[in-house]
Amino acid sequence: MERRLTVLLAVAILGVHVMIALALALVGPLPCIAYVLVTNVALALLVRRKRAAQRHTGRTCSCCTSTVYDPVEVR
Repeated sequence: MERRLTVLLAVAILGVHVMIALALALVGPLPCIAYVLVTNVALALLVRRKRAAQRHTGRTCSCCTSTVYDPVEVR
């Protein structure tokens, strides 16, 4: 159910994105190109940040412990 809702939300956002790009295309090609570039760069950065956050889940740091459940020695 959650995945289906996520897909529907993504399709709705994509539809809004396309409609704004089409409206800007009526003004001229330069605003449309700028809008598409800016939104695609923002999307790429969000995806990159999300993937980086998923890689480090469950770890406190790489220098002293391997997981959050390992005992930590305090000196």
